[in-house]
Amino acid sequence: MEKTKPQRRYDLDWMRVLLILSVFLYHSGRVFHKWDWHVKDVISPGFALVLGFMEMWMLPAIFIVSAASIWYGLGYQKPGRFIWRKVLRILVPLVFGIFILSPHQVYLERFTHGQFSGSFFQWFPHYFEGLYGLEEGGNFAFHGMHLWYLMLLFLFTLLLLPLFLLLRSKEGRPIVRGIGSFLKIPGMIYLLGLLLAVPMAYINPESVLGLRDFAGWNMVYYIILLFFGFLIFADERIQQAIIKQRFVSLIVAIALYVTLNRGIFIKTEPTLLGWWFQYTVSSWCFILTILGLGMKYLSGTGRFLRYTTEAVLPFYMLHQPIILLIAFWVVQLQIPILVKYLIIVILSFAGIMLLYEGLRRVGVLRFLFGMKVGRRRARS
Repeated sequence: MEKTKPQRRYDLDWMRVLLILSVFLYHSGRVFHKWDWHVKDVISPGFALVLGFMEMWMLPAIFIVSAASIWYGLGYQKPGRFIWRKVLRILVPLVFGIFILSPHQVYLERFTHGQFSGSFFQWFPHYFEGLYGLEEGGNFAFHGMHLWYLMLLFLFTLLLLPLFLLLRSKEGRPIVRGIGSFLKIPGMIYLLGLLLAVPMAYINPESVLGLRDFAGWNMVYYIILLFFGFLIFADERIQQAIIKQRFVSLIVAIALYVTLNRGIFIKTEPTLLGWWFQYTVSSWCFILTILGLGMKYLSGTGRFLRYTTEAVLPFYMLHQPIILLIAFWVVQLQIPILVKYLIIVILSFAGIMLLYEGLRRVGVLRFLFGMKVGRRRARS
């Protein structure tokens, strides 16, 4: 018999909602970033500064929060049911995104970059030619474009599942307690940031494992991060240490960030080991700040949180496809960059929510977007 489902943690719901909102705001500004994207406009140094800062903590913090659902999910579900729920919640939306939400994103990139001049329907048969991101000129987005987060989360959850089950078992509890006893010591939680820096500093960025195409980080970094997140929510003492040191984390994060600011946004050699260690530790401290503040202050609930908690995955799935469609037209306007950004944000948000309001009422669409079928509202 499966154990009783644990009481819902509203702080995690709030953090998940706010972090996905930050991803939306980030992608709305990517057209003005100095790095290439699917649709581009003139480069804005101001946007480069803000978006570069967001890259330090945004997706890494989402992986930490995702690890919490793994910890709690394994506490009341048998492994088979746990995996099946991940298939429904993660894999089904990913496959849907690969075949439905990704083709026009690749097309817009090919069209705006001068690699194709015809209509979308003329280009669509080429979508299945080559692997996007891995082959020169490849189009098939096997990772679902922005849905690479779902792909990595699903694969890493399965890969680490035996270890997670061990740590969740009676035999693994002494290991968790031992780690918790060490990390609860003031300052020790920051050592994890040094460990996170190792794959970024030492793995060749030209290799598959070292590719920094996932919001600036590589796959090894994320799998270690997911494991660290699991440990954090496995022991209450670690969480309390993060809460108590939240302002220390913020001060250290800002101090490291300020010293890195010139190197990040003007010019530096990204393979310098010291640079990567300082950058990653700064990122880790920002993540700890987010966790500490969230766990301390975000404890309330209500209709708004219940609504947004259920909407968060469909919102994430829809946001980039809609942003690109709107940005494609907005960048052609001869108006200030900030006005363009506001138009993209407002129209994209409205479009996403209108689509969500429609799809959440259709059972098959709820299934494809990873929502519970037969339920229109999230329970508290």
